[in-house]
Amino acid sequence: MKITLPYGNTTCAFQLPDRNVLAIAEPADIAGIADPAAEVGRALRQPVESPPLRDMVKHGAKVVIVVDDFTRPTPAHQILPTLLAELDAEANNLDITILIACGTHRPMTPAEIQAKVGGEVAHRYRVVNHDAYDDANLVDLGRTKNGTPILVNRLVAEADLVIGISNVVPHNLAGWSGGAKIIQPGVCGAETTNWTHAIAMMSPVPHIGRLDNPLRVEIEEVVKRVKLDMAVNVVLNRHWQIVHVVAGNPLMAHRRAVQLSEPIWMVPIPALPDIIVVSSYPADVDFWQGAKGLYACEPVIKRGGDIILASPCPERIAIAEHTETMRALKGLPSKIGRHEALRRGMRDLTGVNVVVFMSRLNELAWVSIYSDGLTDEDLDILGCSRAHSIQEALETALERQGPDARVLVITHGGELCPVLRPSI
Repeated sequence: MKITLPYGNTTCAFQLPDRNVLAIAEPADIAGIADPAAEVGRALRQPVESPPLRDMVKHGAKVVIVVDDFTRPTPAHQILPTLLAELDAEANNLDITILIACGTHRPMTPAEIQAKVGGEVAHRYRVVNHDAYDDANLVDLGRTKNGTPILVNRLVAEADLVIGISNVVPHNLAGWSGGAKIIQPGVCGAETTNWTHAIAMMSPVPHIGRLDNPLRVEIEEVVKRVKLDMAVNVVLNRHWQIVHVVAGNPLMAHRRAVQLSEPIWMVPIPALPDIIVVSSYPADVDFWQGAKGLYACEPVIKRGGDIILASPCPERIAIAEHTETMRALKGLPSKIGRHEALRRGMRDLTGVNVVVFMSRLNELAWVSIYSDGLTDEDLDILGCSRAHSIQEALETALERQGPDARVLVITHGGELCPVLRPSI
């Protein structure tokens, strides 16, 4: 059978014998809602365990609307016009800033900002990129009970009303995206993110799809100390159309959004595969995002199996700091890499977390990557072999795993979580 996978803005295809197909894991095909603006308005007026947005607005207030960045498909441009109308900025004399939750990613370009928030909104309102490394624009709010320093963007710390907008799908480290993640790592300092990701690094089990994992728990501890008055969570379909909007209390609205997202993005498979072919789409601007496709594979690949990742990664591995961290620790076994990073006093524990994951995955399976953007040096840092084509890599994997090997294909590895359910 011919299988076509999304690959950046294009596709890649390969042939897979029918006898080898275990499953094709793809998001449930659910239609988007006909009137997104009306659904956003309903969610803001009927929030989960929270007053309606209009009742939260005070005359003359400083309002910060936090929006996720270019690495997420959240259609903020469809949400903001209705949200801004609910705020009624002119009548209420509001000072409104839209803050891009870049986390430790690079800042968004003006063109990317326009695409994210919409041209009219970008023109009428102040839009600011968060900078996790700009100490002058961070406010220290103390520490969590686990000792995580809480450094948050000054705009958020000094606002009267903070609203977060994000998308809810399975997440490789936090279990699920959305909710409190719009604040941590979205608009926190790099030191805060290093601490929370160090907690994830010390946990040896996959976190994807789990709300009870230690990183999600710590992120929500951070947000208890940071102002986030309302979270607006959207659930999207495979075409990035809005299916559900859930607004309200940052914790409870997120939990409801997770329930609505699960039937779309948690996909059952009947058995563990010997081989996985996965596209990291839509997370593919760099390996930092593309690795999400590999995180989706870790819980279900057989030990000694093969994973073939398709991810264009035009911006290569990651920002310079993370790339240097990965270069410094390349080739070390997962447990040694973790301890070596701590011994050296390395500050970029966010980068160390990916090093530990890649070491753990390379100890579990053979990993090859089909990518136009990653260089041979990049692949050496990652400890992975180059796939010159999906077809070539698949044929190599079938030689290693045997002619009856079972192959799982994952179409949207950046967002999707396969779940073993033998009864299907």
